Amino acid sequence: MRLWRKRQLMILTVCFLWLWSVALIYWYVVNREKDDIRDGVPLLLWWTNDVTWPYNELRRCGARTCHVTNNHKKLKEARGILFYGSNLKTFDYPLPRQRNHQWGLLHEESPRNVPFVPYTEFLQHFNYTSTFSRHSNLPLTTQYLPYASDLSSMDFFRSFEDKQVLQFNDQIGSVVFLQTDCNTMSGREDYVQELMQYIQVDSYGGCLHNRDLPASLQNDYLNNLYSDELMRFLSPYKFMIAIENGVCEDYITEKYWRPLIAGIIPIYFGSPSIRDWEPHLNSAVYVSDFANASALAAHLHFLAENATAYDTYRSHKLNRANPIANSMLLQHLLTRRYHAEPQKAELSLFHKFECLMCEYASSTLQSQSANEKHYSCPLPPAYAPLQQQKKPKYASDWRSMMNVGRCQAQLLDKFIRANRSFTSADFQKELKRMVQQELCD
Repeated sequence: MRLWRKRQLMILTVCFLWLWSVALIYWYVVNREKDDIRDGVPLLLWWTNDVTWPYNELRRCGARTCHVTNNHKKLKEARGILFYGSNLKTFDYPLPRQRNHQWGLLHEESPRNVPFVPYTEFLQHFNYTSTFSRHSNLPLTTQYLPYASDLSSMDFFRSFEDKQVLQFNDQIGSVVFLQTDCNTMSGREDYVQELMQYIQVDSYGGCLHNRDLPASLQNDYLNNLYSDELMRFLSPYKFMIAIENGVCEDYITEKYWRPLIAGIIPIYFGSPSIRDWEPHLNSAVYVSDFANASALAAHLHFLAENATAYDTYRSHKLNRANPIANSMLLQHLLTRRYHAEPQKAELSLFHKFECLMCEYASSTLQSQSANEKHYSCPLPPAYAPLQQQKKPKYASDWRSMMNVGRCQAQLLDKFIRANRSFTSADFQKELKRMVQQELCD
């Protein structure tokens, strides 16, 4: 009995010591973070982001450390104020702005949902940005290309002859289209509808749908852009529609990179500077090189029946000695600070942006000011060329929206310069007056 009691006492003692150790470690971590802030570690405040729960992190970025929070009550203590573009509003800004506040904007998308963003009147109030533009402080131009080696990888490559056989056996067209967004600034759906009059296009998405995806892909292809199953499914096709939802310099998504990785020729329309980023000359068929869909289709028919001509577009796969001949692209891929790699949490886009802002918040260098080069979207919105100079179905709506966006940017400039808080009602009242009196430039 005494032996059993001794064992009980020993077990209780060990448990007590374990709990005491855990409590001590917790106390140390919590107070270490408080000490970090007191000891001059910069505080970064997310004013708008996707996190709806309390967010408090100690972000270690190499030799630098910053405390990051989304607690708006910490505004006065903050050095950097972080904004996520997709969640921007026309009335919610941390005003009055303190002289030491560094504003940073993260936005990887086109401006379709925030039409006031691409204008200098608005952008100039941000010190640093991370956008798709090569001119931003953390460029995301190639964020949708996971690795340089993916361009030359033969994992999903099919020879021209194999594609010919599969096209005949499976009764598929030579062109594939996979989109669910059917109302785009670029007029994508209008152009593809015209192209369908001249060449078979197999459309598996919600737009112009005429074929069904395998059941195993129907619920996952939007969340897993480069799954092996999807890439193998697409690989028998010779061409893939790669038209972006909006036209902005350096705005290049998986629509361009995915067919290149799969050994398919992209039919591309989007970034006017796309040739700066292609792995070889003529890595894609460019919509803007042809007067209309009929002329493009004639070129596709020629390539689809000529192996030599077709394979000249696939040098990144077939030139094994020099798969990427574009030195600018190579340099960018070697030095880029971010690319999408969801398996590794430390490479989170938000974390990378926090480290960018931590670097600047810790610096004694004079702060910068962003401008329209950080977004660079041609206005009025550009769209793919249609026959008889027709306009896409929603072209006037998009043009009107971007004109309102310009007016919103000018009004935001006015309010932010005044450096006092304002409400949604204040903004809407003044916007209505400006529009009615035609005061927008």
